[in-house]
Amino acid sequence: MRTLRSITLVAALALVATACGGSSNKNETATQTTKAAAAANPNAELKVGVAADQYVTSGPDSNVGVYPNNTNVVETLILLAPDYTLKPLLAESWEFRPPNTWRFHIRKGVTFSDGQPLNAQAVKTGLFDRVAKRTGGGTIKAGPNSAVVVDDYTIDFTPTVNNLRVPEQIVHPQNGVYAPGADPASKPVGTGPFTFVEYRPKELITVQRNPNYWGPTKAGVAKMTFRFYPEDTARRLALQAGDIDLAFQIAGPDVKGLKSQGLNVLTSPVGAYEAMYANIHGTGARDILSDVNVRKAVGMSIDRQQLISGVLEGQATPDQTVVPPGSLGPSASTIKGFTFDPNQAKTLLDQAGWKPGSDGIRAKGDKRLHLIMIAGFPTAAVHGPIPTFIQSQLKNVGIELEIQTTSDDASYTAALTDKRGDLYLEQGNQNDANVAFLPSLLFYTGPEGGGGSSYQPIVAPGGKFDELLKPVFTEPDHAKLQQEVADAMHQLIDVDAAVIPLNGVFRIYGMKTSVQGFTPHASFLNVRWEGVTVTA
Repeated sequence: MRTLRSITLVAALALVATACGGSSNKNETATQTTKAAAAANPNAELKVGVAADQYVTSGPDSNVGVYPNNTNVVETLILLAPDYTLKPLLAESWEFRPPNTWRFHIRKGVTFSDGQPLNAQAVKTGLFDRVAKRTGGGTIKAGPNSAVVVDDYTIDFTPTVNNLRVPEQIVHPQNGVYAPGADPASKPVGTGPFTFVEYRPKELITVQRNPNYWGPTKAGVAKMTFRFYPEDTARRLALQAGDIDLAFQIAGPDVKGLKSQGLNVLTSPVGAYEAMYANIHGTGARDILSDVNVRKAVGMSIDRQQLISGVLEGQATPDQTVVPPGSLGPSASTIKGFTFDPNQAKTLLDQAGWKPGSDGIRAKGDKRLHLIMIAGFPTAAVHGPIPTFIQSQLKNVGIELEIQTTSDDASYTAALTDKRGDLYLEQGNQNDANVAFLPSLLFYTGPEGGGGSSYQPIVAPGGKFDELLKPVFTEPDHAKLQQEVADAMHQLIDVDAAVIPLNGVFRIYGMKTSVQGFTPHASFLNVRWEGVTVTA
């Protein structure tokens, strides 16, 4: 792989997937794997239970079968491996051409599932020109003239701003390559190991094996059906009843029960986080968290050890960041987070003028210390009992918390846009190899950012945070990049308290013993399905 010599294109996470209940004898494990492969049924259907349907079916962001539930119909130029390294996929290699152009060498001999050839022109129209129509040109900052075909299998891409993070960003499934003329909203056509069959909104999406797949591994099952179960409980019950073969994903409290019933449980490395975003720019009734000391009091009021060990039954980590700490290397220690200290929280609230009332809830004059939490991303169900736990913790220091849940992504975005809440509870995910992916997407207000406009008016602190994050887009040295991101996150969390992290999240998958070859991915939307088989 050719690239700018001093750029490290790896977000180095400590990503070793943990398989629960595996054999410790390597020879025995190899024998079992061989037997399982021999018994695999190539005509099998793999039934997968996934969370709520969040596909977009109109406009330039249309993504049926791609995001967040990736059915492997469409592929990207570069693959994000489970350890967050970059691997060639539809691009055999890529290189940086100063001052701001990336040249991609397209793999030869690949066809889309409809028979059309993959070439540079197809990449131009099916990727770069398509992404250019999104607000801000997506994370890669594509413009209408960004892509230039050099020859049949070579294409140059020049983002609209200086951006050395392009290869790390282009791995996101939203940056997949569609066949000329394909409709991402109704019938996606790509180069992947599966082809689109059917989509019933809020019910299911079905794909089938691509018999002409270009890759070394053809799909191990003939068909995959993904059924949507917004509630964790419904997904778990479907697995226990045998209605699905694999639950993608399950709640931490369900792990012990599934194992006791002989079902397999696999976990991914940490690639996600649970956090509250504070409305630091609120006005009127929603102006309470404009005071940084009140925000810090909220952060100090939460016993994260009790949250993890009790509420989440140990199925989480104590990380307090919105970037997987492993991706930051030694610089992760720059971010301190919040120590559980309810007495100091009370002191800060006293100093801010909020005094306890007769019922224990604080007030300032005739204004009650009443906060609204919006719980809804990616779904309200994914947060489980966390909102009520936070509610009880805040009550202990005199803060009244009202919990409001949203039914889907659209209603959650509307709540953000309308600034209805004081706190927004989210489970975010590191979706590409760019260490600065989330802070630049959601909180950075400069032109190089990802266009997270719904968040910026609420939570973006601007000022020092923007100043610290700005260099990451053109930083060639990976160690310096890690420190720059960590410094910006320290400002966002420890100084501005605009984001209040709760815990690190790893994905948990339950499955029948008949399912073989599934590899968890820290970025769950980049899971590859062709190697999965179902035994007869």
